[in-house]
Amino acid sequence: MGTSGKFDVIVAGGGPSGAAMAWALAKRGINVAVIERSTFPREKVCGDFVEPAGLRIIARMGCGEALGLSERPAIDRVRAYYGPHIAYQNDVAYYEGEAGMPRHGHIVPRDQLDHGLLENAAKAGARVFYGTSVKSVTRDGEMVTVGTKTKNGSGELTAPVVVGADGVQSVVANAFGLRRDDKRHIGVSQRVYLEGVEMDEDEACIWFDDDHYPGYGWVFPTGGGRANAGMGMLSETCERFDISVQQCFRESMDRLKYRHPGCEKATMMTKPLGGAVHMYGAIERNHFAGGLLVGDAGAFVDPMTAEGITQGMESSIIGSRTIADCLERGRFEEEDFARYEHDFRSYFDHGMLYLSFYATMMRNRHFGDFFLSMTRQGFERAQHDREFARVSGTGFGGCNVQPAAMAAQIWSGIAAHIAEGGAGAIQDLVAGRGMPLDGFVGDWNLWQSAWRASVQDDRAWHMSWLSDIVRAASKLGPSFTQRENPRLRGPFETGDGL
Repeated sequence: MGTSGKFDVIVAGGGPSGAAMAWALAKRGINVAVIERSTFPREKVCGDFVEPAGLRIIARMGCGEALGLSERPAIDRVRAYYGPHIAYQNDVAYYEGEAGMPRHGHIVPRDQLDHGLLENAAKAGARVFYGTSVKSVTRDGEMVTVGTKTKNGSGELTAPVVVGADGVQSVVANAFGLRRDDKRHIGVSQRVYLEGVEMDEDEACIWFDDDHYPGYGWVFPTGGGRANAGMGMLSETCERFDISVQQCFRESMDRLKYRHPGCEKATMMTKPLGGAVHMYGAIERNHFAGGLLVGDAGAFVDPMTAEGITQGMESSIIGSRTIADCLERGRFEEEDFARYEHDFRSYFDHGMLYLSFYATMMRNRHFGDFFLSMTRQGFERAQHDREFARVSGTGFGGCNVQPAAMAAQIWSGIAAHIAEGGAGAIQDLVAGRGMPLDGFVGDWNLWQSAWRASVQDDRAWHMSWLSDIVRAASKLGPSFTQRENPRLRGPFETGDGL
């Protein structure tokens, strides 16, 4: 026998975003079903890092104890490599404990995190169908029918509202014409679990190499001499330059053994797994007649770090208000779900559009040496400039992104770099030492050579990239018009009853 039943809301996908949506709806007394194709616990390709903003939501949901957060290593330090060079090794300056967030993150393997969150939703009253695949989604009148399949047969669930929380290959998004396949906004990755790791359990490690640009690698300690290690790149780059993510991953793991002293004796305890994510810049519309999209299905992933656990849960908490309103009014057309679009953009656009702008600039692989040089200098400045680390460091994973303050810091730094480099170059020329090849002059040379290489390689793509930069810049209004980043206060509102 297959699954069957009538509900108020059907949530396709039981990851963090689907579980958060089901919990938020069930807490309101809404009859909600979750369809999850896997039987939990199951593995999921991810860095497993839950940042302070995500831990704040987990605490609000009341499942921190079930996940054993108090017994997990508290991550509040980071080490950043550029090639073999350590550019930064210090605490995470922007983990300040504001607005109810802790001053640290935790590594929570996804087989444990997702299972705990979904079980928590079930305890709140959600009906969870494990081992059930979504095969079709159709809408007739004001009812949505979800065709399902289990090992025991086929079935149908019906509801006036369906939520797509079913990831990159979202069946729900595809059914309503919202499937995303733009490789400019898709990240691809490989991940493995290591054992025999001897590293500080409070310190995460990230690294940048020119052969997997744009992208980065990571090693996150999970405790007990184990770690989550992986690397990710932009899908567009892999396709244009015929780059194998699997090969880059293998080379990264080989380098890791002599780069990080704590990984010298590390061995793989699992097989490498691959995955993909949708970045925030891919969003055009996330609502439709009969429902909405959240999490990775809705492209809520951070465009700079590819972190999406927190953003997925946030999108669901926000979306649950729209759904509750539609159910109360008994109206389920596209315009009735438009509030969701307004609400999530008001919440995310302030920081996400700014990060998308920078991610767009850094998409061009020919500029890898230039941008790696610029970001390395940023990390080196952050090592001794606490205020710079606190403000501009949020571009690499902070919740409270402040575009105006970041822009002021970055451009003042660039001005100082130019002034210092220009003065040094003049002194060298006057002294007869010739033009220096490092500092500002070196960076300018990197920019020029990158520009020439990009144009010569593919002029049409180069012009398209420039157009994308202009388009991304044209959307930056919300990033500078709001004085406070709404994400700082979190997705919950007074009166939610959550």
